[in-house]
Amino acid sequence: MINLQILKALNDEITYVETLESGLTVAIHPKLKYQRTLVTLQVNFGGMDIKYEVNNQTKTIPSGVAHFLEHSLFQNNGRNLTEEFAEYGARINAFTTKSITAYTFECRNDFEHLITYFLSSFIKPDFSKAAIEKEKKIIKHELSMSEDSVHTKIYQKLKQMMYTDCAIRCDVGGTVTDVNKTDQAVLNDVFDTFYHPKNMSLIITGNLDYLKTFELLRNHIYNQHAWPTYSEVKRIQDNQPRILHNYTRKVEDVEENIINIGIKIPEEYFNKYSREYIHIAIHSIIGNTFGLGSKNYDYLDKRKMMNISFSAKSTVERDYGFINIYMQSKQPDKYLKEIMTIIRNIKDKPLDEHLFTINKRAISGNYIRLFDSLGRTHEFISNCLTEEVSIDNYLNNILKLDIKDLDPMKQIFEDKNIFTIKYLKR
Repeated sequence: MINLQILKALNDEITYVETLESGLTVAIHPKLKYQRTLVTLQVNFGGMDIKYEVNNQTKTIPSGVAHFLEHSLFQNNGRNLTEEFAEYGARINAFTTKSITAYTFECRNDFEHLITYFLSSFIKPDFSKAAIEKEKKIIKHELSMSEDSVHTKIYQKLKQMMYTDCAIRCDVGGTVTDVNKTDQAVLNDVFDTFYHPKNMSLIITGNLDYLKTFELLRNHIYNQHAWPTYSEVKRIQDNQPRILHNYTRKVEDVEENIINIGIKIPEEYFNKYSREYIHIAIHSIIGNTFGLGSKNYDYLDKRKMMNISFSAKSTVERDYGFINIYMQSKQPDKYLKEIMTIIRNIKDKPLDEHLFTINKRAISGNYIRLFDSLGRTHEFISNCLTEEVSIDNYLNNILKLDIKDLDPMKQIFEDKNIFTIKYLKR
């Protein structure tokens, strides 16, 4: 194992990383006290990869192809992965985000057989026309179900207000029109472009011998397959400044008035800062501004303007991100005025140093405790590989974070990056 990396997330939490001859990056994190083993195969291809350049050619595919391909790979070459894994008492699943497609399975026994079978499904799929037509019906039904949700409508409207590029604002599943455009040629071309080992990573966490597992993977037909030379893919985005910043609509399908606020993280931040910094900085600022114990929380709570519906979350993908503040209120105009004043003040007002220290301690504590859970450990390692985050420096980066380090991220809280939606009950 010439290129084996040994990364310590904590002194007794070790991840072993090796890049196989095929180009596949493999990360193994043994957790010997657990009976289960978790496996994730990640592809650096997600819902936002619609327009891209490869081999000096610009290509545009229908939105939703990444999701469609995820569905199709569960039934290709005449095999049904769900049924075949169930025969061994194993669970297999998959999901598509804006940045990646991930295939996961969980087992207690027969790991060597299942990992061998699992990887062989990603060498050269055969998408039959009958299977494609079947998946079209399933996906179109999924899309129709999500379109009925008022919360989905509001979320999609918010993204449409913030972004012009369909790669960002469109649903991961695409539209019915996009689904109808997807065929064998599209699926095969996309698979050949993105499903190359060099564009993928394999994460394994659980009760296993990492040396034996690496040996198994090196000798696997997936690694020894004659893969073509990998061609780098350049993603293309087209985001223009947005004009509509405030939107109000009266509807009958809401039980209470809904306020949804989006704060867009400018595109240049993703060229200047790591996703790790953006994640930690945004989390710290949200906690300092709206967290339990903050002056703003107490202010809103005393005026009966804070309730259990309130949430402040961030989305940070490969090339874009935003903060989403959600609230149901009987006094939407009054609440929106107060919350907008708080948001606009973030840029210039100093953060609470005492609360910053408490929040940093909480983030550090959550990080240490995540390794008590097999699932959370696996998710953390997977995210680190996706976001190119240093596993062995993650905790140190949190601990050395100073309140002044948040100043660049505070600058996003200005009117040009703020978008609001009010859905008022009729």
